[in-house]
Amino acid sequence: MVVRRITQVFYYGYTLMLLGVGGSGILIARWELSSIFSIDLAAMGPEPAATLLNQYRFLKSTELAFGLFCWVYRHRIWAGGEARILFLAGVLGGCAARALSIVVDGVPNWPFLVFLGLELMCALLMAIQPWRLA
Repeated sequence: MVVRRITQVFYYGYTLMLLGVGGSGILIARWELSSIFSIDLAAMGPEPAATLLNQYRFLKSTELAFGLFCWVYRHRIWAGGEARILFLAGVLGGCAARALSIVVDGVPNWPFLVFLGLELMCALLMAIQPWRLA
């Protein structure tokens, strides 16, 4: 029972993070890129800046969409089956992308290492939850 409660904290925390960061990131992309990532969009020129903002907002919409999937299909994800497999593929795919980036691009700021650890823990906890296949 304790492991299930801990898993719920990780699962719903991850879901809320995706919804919040994805949804807000669409609206505050310019601020986020300059404040969080120290990107000088003005120095890039209008077309490169617009291209980066366009792609960044697309990335944020994908985060939001995965968060919506996690919320709308939460009962099916918790039950197991295809929804759980898709959830695990999404979370572990993100973890793999972060790990690849560490190897190829270098170590990011510490909060992004924490995110990797929390995401991996969420996936592992969900993977060990009982499956109630119908």
